[in-house]
Amino acid sequence: MIRALFYVLMFQSQLLWSNNEADDWDLDTVKTRLHTYEVSLWAAGFEEIPWGMAFLPNQEMLVTDISGILYKVSSNGKQKIVIKGVPKIFRKGQGGLLDVEIHPNFSKNLWIYLAYSDPFPGRKGFTSVARAKLIKDKLVDFEVIYRVDKIHATGKPYHFGSRLVFDQNNDLYFSIGDRGERDEAQLLTTPNGKIHRIRDNGEIPSDNPFYKKNGHIQSIWSYGNRNAQGLTIHPETGELWSTEHGPRGGDELNRIQKGLNYGWPVITYGINYIGTKITDLTEKEGMEQPVFQWTPSIALCGIKFYSGSLFKKWNNHLLITSLKFERLHRVVLEGNKMVDEEIIFEPGSRVRDVEVGPNECIYVALENPGRIVILKPI
Repeated sequence: MIRALFYVLMFQSQLLWSNNEADDWDLDTVKTRLHTYEVSLWAAGFEEIPWGMAFLPNQEMLVTDISGILYKVSSNGKQKIVIKGVPKIFRKGQGGLLDVEIHPNFSKNLWIYLAYSDPFPGRKGFTSVARAKLIKDKLVDFEVIYRVDKIHATGKPYHFGSRLVFDQNNDLYFSIGDRGERDEAQLLTTPNGKIHRIRDNGEIPSDNPFYKKNGHIQSIWSYGNRNAQGLTIHPETGELWSTEHGPRGGDELNRIQKGLNYGWPVITYGINYIGTKITDLTEKEGMEQPVFQWTPSIALCGIKFYSGSLFKKWNNHLLITSLKFERLHRVVLEGNKMVDEEIIFEPGSRVRDVEVGPNECIYVALENPGRIVILKPI
């Protein structure tokens, strides 16, 4: 009881801090250009950072904690169960238990999917993807469906990616950051700095752009991606969109297309963290320009297109999280252009992920302390 009260008071104090920054805040009520909504604490008490969220058909939520815990949260957010059978992780820096997703036919097959930093010999790690059936709060029939050769593993503690998203054909896309080996993002013989596409069982689709090409990583869908931690499918067009961390400046919103090169590190709008140049180029023939880039960086993470009737004026708008500036952005797209942007939530702590629930409300994962809040229109 005392711990729960602590989290509620902490949350309210952060909202009050934000209220002092903007007149349109009233503790738990937020007014934006198109909607006014109520925000409240939904679930709290996570071990470290709630990293990824996925709803089950019964409106319970699966939540990954970067510490290596997978929670199942009740539909009202009041109870949490720790799921057994989660794989061991390489918990170092940005590495840990990352994203979670359920199979589009989960009601029939019970498959859930996890992206995580996988430990390799020599205190090294790399991003892997696994699936298992969720039965009675335990993962069974666990199988790794994507794991690299040990030569690619590194002890560096950053740029693991990773987000998971299924398309309309039940193919699975996932991102892997450059793992601090920036030049390898341009190599088709290495898996890092890429977005990948596989079947739901881990097989490689024969229409992948580098399928059966000698020496190439055949799961690659796009390359030159520094560290994409946001992936989502547009609900109407079926297009794949990503948000990608830049270095110091140059965070990117990209429309991801088959076989294309997104430039890192040959072209970038960012610079090294110490202020030195990475490259003189911001564009080059054969390399894609971002739909939009943020300089200074806002530290982009999870993204989701809103689809529903509750926030009907936001339908098909893209919700984008910001770690650095602790915000949730609403972005309006027309084709391949960003035509409007609004900051719609400033909780006073890092915003890690965003999800739209079966009830059409918006759920936002926050850090320090780890908790999830819910946004409901009023």
